[in-house]
Amino acid sequence: MIQAYNHFLTEYSSNFSARTRSVHKPNELKAVYGRIQSMNRHSAYYKIDLSREKQLFTLSLKDASLALADTLTELGKAFEHPTIINSAHSSDPEIVSAAFLDGEHTSYFEPFSVRVKALAKPQINTGQKIPSDAEGPAPAPYRFRIQTGADSYEFSYNVSMVSTNRDLMHKLANFINRSDIHILAKVEEDADHTSRLILSSEDTGLLPGEAEAFSIEDSVGEGSSPVGLVSYFGLDEISQRPSNAKFLINDEEKSSMRNTFVLNHSNISLSLKKAAKKEEVTISPETAGEQAIGELADFLKSYNALLTLTRTGLTGNRRSARLQNDLTHILSTDLDELGRCGIKRNEDFTLYIDSETMKKPETMQHLKTLFEEPDGLFAKLSHKMSDISLNPMDYVDKVVITYPNTKRAGFTNPYLTSIYSGMMFNSYC
Repeated sequence: MIQAYNHFLTEYSSNFSARTRSVHKPNELKAVYGRIQSMNRHSAYYKIDLSREKQLFTLSLKDASLALADTLTELGKAFEHPTIINSAHSSDPEIVSAAFLDGEHTSYFEPFSVRVKALAKPQINTGQKIPSDAEGPAPAPYRFRIQTGADSYEFSYNVSMVSTNRDLMHKLANFINRSDIHILAKVEEDADHTSRLILSSEDTGLLPGEAEAFSIEDSVGEGSSPVGLVSYFGLDEISQRPSNAKFLINDEEKSSMRNTFVLNHSNISLSLKKAAKKEEVTISPETAGEQAIGELADFLKSYNALLTLTRTGLTGNRRSARLQNDLTHILSTDLDELGRCGIKRNEDFTLYIDSETMKKPETMQHLKTLFEEPDGLFAKLSHKMSDISLNPMDYVDKVVITYPNTKRAGFTNPYLTSIYSGMMFNSYC
């Protein structure tokens, strides 16, 4: 079992689509079982050589068909309510990304521009470099205080035995991190055998009137060491002062303590990613219909991947040509309508998007019409993908032994098409 699992991971898992659907609802499972019964009433018994290459091809074929069916489903959802605004589009998401808090059914908003002058930064205190393997501070109780805004925290740390500077730094870093005061501690080790302790505020930015996010100092009390850990490691040295994000919205100066925030009086969340003082990023509403253009690119990618698999997936497999012919035949009946939607066909029968046609206002309506037709192109493609996923073995060369006796009452052979599900375990059982 373990060998089969490892074989599956190394040989096949990389081909899985991240968006592949699963059937879980009882009525869906019943429908699938019904289709398997109907399909197998007319399936012949056959003999097949399940080579390693054939197993991988058949499993990949099933996955590719599920991936294409998934893109068709997503496109259909986009066209159910094409005028509803369900996302905010950024002209450059690497600088500024935008999102709606409620996901969909959002009222229209006017496009606006964002220019990022500076990102919000945390405070960073960088300790001094000291020899990693040298003996650390002498065993003794040590006290220090950390001030974060209006909150003050007193710490007592007991060094019970002699240890190296590196070991003590790691222990002290863990001690601070476990205290949950929104200060992160880490040890930085250099190639010259030196180490230093670095503290940084978990949050970015500053409240009005504040000069620093936190401060740290030794507390000298009765019974404590006169030389504190803060001064020994140099933890009170600020290497980066905290600062707020500075940006312009429609040329109006704004600031924020954080790089991700919600715009005032709106449900739009902005995430500033990179400072670009001279670049303006436009945030605009995007309807489901407009979002379908991106889904359409996923559909073409999945279709072309399936078509390529039929040509290159299995050497010398004649039945692959049958699937290729089936796909091209389905598209041929609606080729003119696809052209009106901005989808064109290459000489090798793969599909591509014609960007000029896609810009025309009537293109969206043409696409919507294709999806609304109960016996249209996308309905036929979806049905075909269901057939492939139920019986991918139909597209592998095999020798027919005997044809089914369909006259016999109750003849279904419901598990005949499930032969591919055991292929992963073929070498281990």
